[in-house]
Amino acid sequence: MDKPQVVDILIEIVQRYDILMIQEIRDSAGTALPELVDDVNAVSSVPYDFVVSPRTGRTSSKEQYGYIFRSDKVSVIGEYQWPDNADVFEREPYSVQFSRKSAGSQKTFSYISIHAKPDDAVSEIDHLDDVYDDVAKIYGEDAMIAGDFNADCSYVCSTCWQSIDMWTDPRFTWLIGSNVDTTVSSTDCAYDRIVVAGSAMTANSGPGSVFRFDLEYKLSYEETKDVSDHYPVEFLLN
Repeated sequence: MDKPQVVDILIEIVQRYDILMIQEIRDSAGTALPELVDDVNAVSSVPYDFVVSPRTGRTSSKEQYGYIFRSDKVSVIGEYQWPDNADVFEREPYSVQFSRKSAGSQKTFSYISIHAKPDDAVSEIDHLDDVYDDVAKIYGEDAMIAGDFNADCSYVCSTCWQSIDMWTDPRFTWLIGSNVDTTVSSTDCAYDRIVVAGSAMTANSGPGSVFRFDLEYKLSYEETKDVSDHYPVEFLLN
């Protein structure tokens, strides 16, 4: 948080969303996310709050998943860190159950986050249906699974997809396809994905897309990389 120009862009990006999930939080002091939310609330006309996962990772380099959300639109009613007893994941998936405060047919849904290890992407993505099944038993079937799957280019070959259960299982709808470039660099890779499941979630989810914040805010390549090396992926939940 020591680059004011980066913070300013992050504040703008956060205010674009009702719920925003952030990955690769490596701040051991635990102050970066609260400070960002404080900065957002200092300029926003609507209130934001946050929830953050435990620190996770096999090595000394630990990461957290964080969710920033509009507290006038949704509330957090549950959190679940998947118990990775078989050590399948480098960073265990983390799920938050949200409740919508507005009227509508779909009141609650889960948001499952995953940052897959690149070299183990096929195996980790293949086990996400197990994570979903456990979350569905606790919170119900309506859920989204999103994050940096590392699901393209050299990490997931074109013939690997048929061995990935969440790809072949008709319960899951992939909102970000393999033709979408989610990276800031010159590579053309659909690393970041959004997958939805559950009858209400699937029926109410619009198409996924990438937010080119570099074009929106007229940033140079270096300025863009200072903010993130990935573009946000997004969709509208009706």
